[in-house]
Amino acid sequence: MNAQTMPTIDLLSTVLAVLLFMIGLICLLTQRNVIKQVVGLKIMLQGATLSLIIAGRLRGDTRFAETMVISALVAETVVIAIALALIVNVFEHYPSGDIDRLNKLRG
Repeated sequence: MNAQTMPTIDLLSTVLAVLLFMIGLICLLTQRNVIKQVVGLKIMLQGATLSLIIAGRLRGDTRFAETMVISALVAETVVIAIALALIVNVFEHYPSGDIDRLNKLRG
């Protein structure tokens, strides 16, 4: 690739990362079903991971980017595992998975 196409690719990658993050955020804020919210969270985390890769590429330090992405993937796995455990508990009480009905669980 020549020098002209590299900034275009970096710009497109950055736009894709922001777009993924925004789609996930919108999904997280607008959906009432718990499973759909976790999918939105996963999309947001993928956008953040892509932005870490782009930052490492722009910085010119691929080892830094690899380290940050591996750390982000470990944290993401923990978050998703906890979210899935909470989903199992929600579906035990409310099979519909509607998050608005969780207000009734307050003691």
